[in-house]
Amino acid sequence: MNKPNDSDIIPHLFKTEYSKMVSVLTKSFGLEYIETAEDIVSETFLSALDSWSYKGKPENPTAWLYTVAKNKLKNHFARNTTFNKIVSEQLADKNQFSEIGIDFFG
Repeated sequence: MNKPNDSDIIPHLFKTEYSKMVSVLTKSFGLEYIETAEDIVSETFLSALDSWSYKGKPENPTAWLYTVAKNKLKNHFARNTTFNKIVSEQLADKNQFSEIGIDFFG
């Protein structure tokens, strides 16, 4: 098999690693998160396009992709946990939903 040159590395890795990465993330975090894993892996390849064009290809591109994808998924869960905690606290506080009076003709 021919080794891809630097300009073809991301399309090559997308073809060979995308489904593997989704599988690894899904296995680590649960099958119920497969769609999230797919989105995160896609975002990871977009990050690679952006980062590698400026900083150059990392020494181990495949490891970089897996590390970034796992970190992105962990960050996703952390944001969701924080958001859900804040929303649930606000829902528990009945005063948060008092009417706001707006005088349009004042």
